[in-house]
Amino acid sequence: MTDMLSKFFVPGPTWVRPEILAEMTRPMIGHRSGEFKEMFRALLLDVKSLFLTQQHAYVVTSSGTGLLEGALINCVPRRVLVTTCGAFSERWLDIAQKLGIEADKLEHEWGKPIDPQRLADHFRGRRHHYDAVTLTHNETSTGVLNDLETLAQVVHDESKDTLVLVDAVSSLGAAPLRFDDWKLDVCLASTQKGLALPPGLTVVAVSDRALDCAAKKPYRGTYFDFLDLEAQAKKDGPPFTPSIPHCYALAKQLEHILREETLERRWARHRVMRDLTLERTSRYGDPMVDREHASVSVSAIAPKGGKSAPDVVLSMKKKGYVLGSGYGDWKETSFRIGHMGDISVESLTAMLDVLDEVAG
Repeated sequence: MTDMLSKFFVPGPTWVRPEILAEMTRPMIGHRSGEFKEMFRALLLDVKSLFLTQQHAYVVTSSGTGLLEGALINCVPRRVLVTTCGAFSERWLDIAQKLGIEADKLEHEWGKPIDPQRLADHFRGRRHHYDAVTLTHNETSTGVLNDLETLAQVVHDESKDTLVLVDAVSSLGAAPLRFDDWKLDVCLASTQKGLALPPGLTVVAVSDRALDCAAKKPYRGTYFDFLDLEAQAKKDGPPFTPSIPHCYALAKQLEHILREETLERRWARHRVMRDLTLERTSRYGDPMVDREHASVSVSAIAPKGGKSAPDVVLSMKKKGYVLGSGYGDWKETSFRIGHMGDISVESLTAMLDVLDEVAG
């Protein structure tokens, strides 16, 4: 990895290596050309490897929110259960309601993980069939990493035909995620967080079950129609004009992630950065999440001793370091440290040395 130290520690968009930015300046090619199709074919194979799936994977020029909407349009004929534990998990609910989908909410306190037993109890006491359940793997607003494997298993144990829709926006490329082994049905991630690209693309894995569900829906919209994505993927392209510079960058980055660093070492590096952050900030800050469920990609910290969280962020900015402010309900009481993507342990250590002076 490049020996350049990052000074950018927001929880996405994250720091981007110069080599990746350089890929975005390559000469333009036609998105229906043989050259692009060859690249896109290899790109989709690497995206499958990223999700650890043998099923279906697509690359879409969109924010992650677009694919949240797409997953609901394609996979929910009538009713969805939305599990929430922060601001971004609640986005599923907002989208479902705006689409006119019947949505129930299983709400958890901010900073607390989604409870598998509460999920199981909800299914056992439900009055409705759910076409799908939404799960947010990593809640970026609070720094909670949910036990996605266990939660998905609960859904399968309680309802054989309910689909599992997953927001992995700030976990993919940072935390272990095994699409096939965990029997997920739709899992999406924007590329500006754990994958360390500029914003603009979303990658998504889709199961055979989800495609079968989509095929039974007469109205799936246009831009996020899974059947259209699948049909065009078989022709080595996307349905509509993609951001070709982003595709260049993603192809280069996946080469690095999968074959240079490897997923296992990348996951391990993120665990080291999480542990280092919690250890170093413990003297002057309280983590907003219990250690067992602390995110490997973003930490929310509440300053001790009457210090103001916004003042900490402002003071760090004056010293050249950009941290994340608290989000939503926690805006005034916490700050967030993004330690994801291609940020190195050395970069994080250098930033924490400065934070010791500012917040200590």
